[in-house]
Amino acid sequence: MNQDLNYKNGMSLGWRLCFILSLFATIPRLIFTWPNLVDRARIWSGLLDICIQFVISFEFSWIFIYICLHYTYRVPSWFNRQRTWVQILSMVFLYFSINEILFQLKLALDDNNSDILIFRVVYYLYHLLLLLAILAFRNFLLTTQENHRIGLENEQLKREQLKAQLEALRNQLNPHFLFNALNILNISIATNPDLAQRIVLDLSDILRYNLKVQNQSLILLSDELAAAKAYLDLHKARFGEKLAFEFVGTETTKQWYVIPLSLQILIENAIKHNVITSSQILFIEVRLNEQAKQVIVMNTLNKKANSGGTGIGLQNLDKRYKIQTGQKPSLTEDEQQFTVKVPLIEAP
Repeated sequence: MNQDLNYKNGMSLGWRLCFILSLFATIPRLIFTWPNLVDRARIWSGLLDICIQFVISFEFSWIFIYICLHYTYRVPSWFNRQRTWVQILSMVFLYFSINEILFQLKLALDDNNSDILIFRVVYYLYHLLLLLAILAFRNFLLTTQENHRIGLENEQLKREQLKAQLEALRNQLNPHFLFNALNILNISIATNPDLAQRIVLDLSDILRYNLKVQNQSLILLSDELAAAKAYLDLHKARFGEKLAFEFVGTETTKQWYVIPLSLQILIENAIKHNVITSSQILFIEVRLNEQAKQVIVMNTLNKKANSGGTGIGLQNLDKRYKIQTGQKPSLTEDEQQFTVKVPLIEAP
């Protein structure tokens, strides 16, 4: 639907461009035939000459603009199905053929056929200028189309990013999440003040991080890893020895970037969809592979019968990566573990 609308808009602009180019092409002819216009005896022949020039220029412009529009918007046609060299040869052949046909027509309608060689050169130069203007028009259409596509992708990315932020914030401000965190905090204040202090710091770090990335499309891997560790620490305070995690080789001197909240979504997904008991320990490993330009999140698999999840988090992460980088996280699953490989982005 958008492509059809763009084609119609391009067609509307094409008609206007034809009219403008024809007027410009007619101005030199108007100057040349001006003596005929001021002479009442030859005024009609002068007007006819100008009209012929206008019509010929209009037809020439429209033929090439029509081809240009079909090529730009990929409208199915014989021309678009050909190879590039065939298209170029076809355009050259069409240019000279149309010029010669229109030139011979102009000669047949013109009484004054003196200086034919000069007239032919000038005539061809007129239409070469028209063709260059049409090619500039095509570049304008392509640039407009590309800007429109980029604008749509940016808008989609903003929507997906907002969805991810809302999903992450909803998970963190979920009544069960807050109840568990505050309940553990309440118990720890009397029994383990150090743990209580760590819970408060982790919770504040998580919420602060979410506020920080609200308007960012990329975030430093080091910041994302720190937020992911705080998120796991908070859940570790709740589950104790039933939840274990490890960060392997995540120390790096290179500045890698990731989509904000990507690791947090994967960790939340692992905790939400797996059984966590003293006999079924959930183990989560976050590993950095700089050679493959990936950060890998792996968790043991003890699926719940009904986790109530919708998979929106993973779908959202998939879309955001595809829009912004052209890559997608890869998911693999077997009987024992679930692994997601998230692409790393080099410094933008």
